[in-house]
Amino acid sequence: MTKKSGQVVGIDAHVLTGKYQGSRTWLQGVLGELPPLTPENSYIIYSRDPAVAERVCSGPNVEHRRIPIDDPIRRLLLYWPLVARRDRLDVLLTQYIAPPFFARRQVVVVHDILFESHPQFFPPVMRWRNRLLVRASVRRAARVLTVSRFTRDELVRRYRVPSGHVLLAPNAVPPPVMAGPRPVDGPYVLFVGRIEPRKNLDLLLDSLELLDRPGLHLVVVGRPDFGAASTARRLADNPRVVHRLDIPAEELAALYCHAAVLVFPSQGEGFGLPVLEALRFGTPVVCSNTTALPEVAGAFARYFNPLAANAVDDLAQAIAATLDSPLALDPECLAEHLAVFTWRNAALAVAEAVSV
Repeated sequence: MTKKSGQVVGIDAHVLTGKYQGSRTWLQGVLGELPPLTPENSYIIYSRDPAVAERVCSGPNVEHRRIPIDDPIRRLLLYWPLVARRDRLDVLLTQYIAPPFFARRQVVVVHDILFESHPQFFPPVMRWRNRLLVRASVRRAARVLTVSRFTRDELVRRYRVPSGHVLLAPNAVPPPVMAGPRPVDGPYVLFVGRIEPRKNLDLLLDSLELLDRPGLHLVVVGRPDFGAASTARRLADNPRVVHRLDIPAEELAALYCHAAVLVFPSQGEGFGLPVLEALRFGTPVVCSNTTALPEVAGAFARYFNPLAANAVDDLAQAIAATLDSPLALDPECLAEHLAVFTWRNAALAVAEAVSV
């Protein structure tokens, strides 16, 4: 790759070989669009496995490098400063945490700071580490990217980041996928996401018990995370629950397409990608009215307050109302709403951020 007339942009892509989560999905989507949009720039993608990264992103203005260091502290303190000099980077894009001793411009992507707004859901060490490092990173960065207005406003309010320094690069509607055959017999409620206390799956289980519709099943797609042992036991002991772990895109598409309703009762989200995915597949949605979820779902979901004293009853009523009479959605209005959420739009925001 020859030096272009624009920027030499380094991108920390170590998450491409990590667990499936929002930061990985976002980076995969952006990398697929960014290099062709800005042919004047040169992109160096740093990952643990360049073969994996090359399947996500390739082109005449793209190079791949292997990150030889697994330890995140050594990466931050030693690897990135050395790489910046060796590869003559103009700017480095990282997620959440930026290297502290770094002479080049930095752009930081922050998907949420829920460890600030919802600290009860995070271990003390994680809260302390993130408060220290993420705050320092966004204050050093030339620009900050985030996926929702909610997170942008949180960064401005809590960390005093100038509002003009924070650009929106939201997650996107998933690409069209040929859905497989109906994966579950009979009607079912769908939940997609990691199993952890913040996602509030216990509230959904309580509401379905209260609803008491004998033929209705719950399909849960997601892996248990920290603090999820008791919830995982409830899922395993409930004969009306179907639990899936890692599934191919075709099966997930089929689950969305055939679900009676997606329920997303989370107490806090920086975005809420399953809600957007459900809308893309035309699946009715019931979700919390908190944090970023209303801006993702817009007028196309039934809402409930997960913090209300009667939240179990309210959620049960919202599910019942949706099963009996789904919201009538205007296809043109829904299409207009979804058109905002594209990887091209996100990549355009990234291109603007790295060019400043």
